[in-house]
Amino acid sequence: MTDKTRAVEVPHQVVRLHESGLPVYRLGDRPAHLLTRRELSQAGLSRAHRQPALAYARWHYYRREGETPLYDRSAARPKKVATPAQLEALARGRFLSRAWQCGDCGELTDEPRDTDDPRQTPDGIVCTPCSAIRREVHALVDSLALAPALPERLPGVLDTHGAGPVEWAATLRDSASVVCLDTETTTLHGWVVDLAVCGLDGHALLDTLVTPGGPISPDATAIHGITADMLAEANAPRFSAVLDALGTAIHGRCVLAYNLPYDLNVIAREVHRHARLTVGLDGADALAYTGTWLGRAQWADLMDPYSTWYGEWHAYFGNFRWQSLPYGNHRAAGDAAGAARLFGELADGTAPRLPASERGPQPDDYEDYDGYE
Repeated sequence: MTDKTRAVEVPHQVVRLHESGLPVYRLGDRPAHLLTRRELSQAGLSRAHRQPALAYARWHYYRREGETPLYDRSAARPKKVATPAQLEALARGRFLSRAWQCGDCGELTDEPRDTDDPRQTPDGIVCTPCSAIRREVHALVDSLALAPALPERLPGVLDTHGAGPVEWAATLRDSASVVCLDTETTTLHGWVVDLAVCGLDGHALLDTLVTPGGPISPDATAIHGITADMLAEANAPRFSAVLDALGTAIHGRCVLAYNLPYDLNVIAREVHRHARLTVGLDGADALAYTGTWLGRAQWADLMDPYSTWYGEWHAYFGNFRWQSLPYGNHRAAGDAAGAARLFGELADGTAPRLPASERGPQPDDYEDYDGYE
């Protein structure tokens, strides 16, 4: 045996000498005034500046073992108590270390998540409140069947069964006060950043940028050109601030949109978020608020009847291919005015279409086709 491992006879049995020359005790057989760092902390103490270890304690845990330093309790100092600011900074740091950004509202949250999260959307994982809004609005829009709702909303006047696209557009133009609506959003399934409503003459009834409360994806900016800096420079309002103006522009009228299911879902999500976060409603009350607000207007889709008029047949699916809006500039005002122009041309029978030899099957009386109802 070397001197460093030679047992020493003292009142408390020393297992051996540490390589530093200090005695090594069993953890349960040591002088009472010698404590580990954890025991000092539990006693409200901490090591004094440069306080040396006086011994070591040997511990065993299952098949693991090791040695921990022991310190004189009487030489330790009271443990410093963190200030409220320090505790807040510590909590903030811990939050940021596990936080992630919601794909809808852009807020940071530390909710648990994984790649198989059922809240995963095409725009990323969303937080629990935004996920609830998405589910509720999706169920609401589906239950109200608002996408091509004109036959149900104005029965006997705008029933398009058996009518061609031209007759549908002409009847709608003559029998209702029609406005055209368009939105540009943060992502494919995101929040409004640009909103416009115009009359059939193309005159804007509402044209405004909107602060979405969430990030704008680069892919969306590449299409409509709107950035967060543009919104800040224009001091763009939140959607809740323009809700009354939007209601004034569309309530009591027929709202025409190119690809209505998309724009209607966007507006429904925004109204529902307003009901929950601004008005303070929840659950069934928020859904009732949203449904009532949407139900004050009639809604019609221009893309489906125009695609029928254009005539590009999809042989595999047995229907007409959806067509991009032929007029517009990927901004809300430009696309709304483009939809108004296209609707007028469709009602007059002068809208762009394929040559007759290239068009799909279109019976003259349209008795067998009801795809745009």
